[in-house]
Amino acid sequence: MSKRLDAAALALDSIQGFSDDEREAVVEFLKVGRARVAAAREGPARAMTALADRVFTWPEFDRWQGIFAARGAFPARWDGLQVAPEPRTPAAACAAYRLRKLDLLFEWLDTLARGAAALGHYTRQGMRVRIVRQEDGQRCPACESFNGHEVRYGRDIVPPIHPGCRCVLMAVTAIPHDERTGPHARHRLRAPF
Repeated sequence: MSKRLDAAALALDSIQGFSDDEREAVVEFLKVGRARVAAAREGPARAMTALADRVFTWPEFDRWQGIFAARGAFPARWDGLQVAPEPRTPAAACAAYRLRKLDLLFEWLDTLARGAAALGHYTRQGMRVRIVRQEDGQRCPACESFNGHEVRYGRDIVPPIHPGCRCVLMAVTAIPHDERTGPHARHRLRAPF
């Protein structure tokens, strides 16, 4: 398995209700994407279809659902997932909830994999990285405090990337003012005009 998928595979281990074969299919799904999985092999595509009908336990989802409910605000990607269906909810509504939750799971696993890959790439290049919240017009109380936070591989803990998170890791391209004027800064002489 590639290092890019290690973070997603580790997170997937916390999910209860999937078989080992289904977990492998999810990792394959993340490697090559939905369209390619369906075209390349029938096995992973069939497993993805089977997961849509499965009730599964996702502790990280439950934790964030509680956090967002306590704050009274959910990110946009949580539309329809604010409250789990009651036992007497019609089957079609329960199926729609499970499918939406599964879609959010795949998105979250993909976000974890991409974030790990970006952090590794920038670190190998010797670049600094910061968390940037994508501007989609929606506020997220969980992400706002991390916007612009600098992350370093192996030193800082990457903030929790919640399901539905719109944050990405980006290279720091500008030199902060304090580093430009610090003791190691190069000063240019300018002629007065």
